[in-house]
Amino acid sequence: MASIDDIDATKRYRTEKDHEYFETIDEVFNAYTWRSLLSLMNKGVIDEVLGPIAQGKEARVILAKDKNGSYIALKIYYTTTSTFIKSRYKYIIGDPRFKNKKIKKDIIDIVEAWCRKEYGNLSAAYKAGVKTPRPIALEDNIIAMEFIGEGIAPAPTLSEVGLEGLEDPDEIFWEILRNVERSYIIAKLVHADLSEFNILYYRGDIRVIDWGSAVKREHPLALEFLARDLNNIFRFFGVGLDGARVAGLIAERASGPYEEDEEGWLIVGGKRLYEEIEELS
Repeated sequence: MASIDDIDATKRYRTEKDHEYFETIDEVFNAYTWRSLLSLMNKGVIDEVLGPIAQGKEARVILAKDKNGSYIALKIYYTTTSTFIKSRYKYIIGDPRFKNKKIKKDIIDIVEAWCRKEYGNLSAAYKAGVKTPRPIALEDNIIAMEFIGEGIAPAPTLSEVGLEGLEDPDEIFWEILRNVERSYIIAKLVHADLSEFNILYYRGDIRVIDWGSAVKREHPLALEFLARDLNNIFRFFGVGLDGARVAGLIAERASGPYEEDEEGWLIVGGKRLYEEIEELS
């Protein structure tokens, strides 16, 4: 895909008509999205757009560069499909952060609300020390974040690597659980869509992505979502644990004060999560 500078190398600030150039290359770049992209460019967040690196039913991830020449990822949600509303509206309605907001049943309103929610979740998780991409900026239906990969190649997901492709499956398993607990106790979030499909495997470590479905732990279905997340992880690693039981354990630990050891494990009542889980086995 051509870079933005191929449009006019002498023009620093682009105009709305330039979206027609990109629309011929990638359908995600409609006029609405172009205005959002243009705003990020004029703010200095984006200097160059390189091309798509991942695609889903609701969004496309675009590789870009910032003003320092570093790669960043742009998650751009589509604004022309009702699929998004059908699959995600219930998460917004059930989230207390939207309790006093009237969100019209209009795709643009829903997508913008979802992006604010996802960016807020990502920021809270990152601040809590959960291993996620670093959030950079938000503009309408675009989330700019740290690019996780080597060169221009994005890091693979656990589903792409497979259990046999992990250097140390046991270490990765416990690292995921450590991050799940940090998310619940410190960020006060449940990912609610966690599986091998949205955990990146990067340099022998992990990065958790796709925080749009995450809910506050006060959400009425938070424990149910947490148990589902855990069962997905247990299934992938072939571990015979019960998600509901471990979810209850994490929730109980959230009620007490905690300390943190040098490895990032939270110590509650003198014990780390893995020590309590091992007692359940």
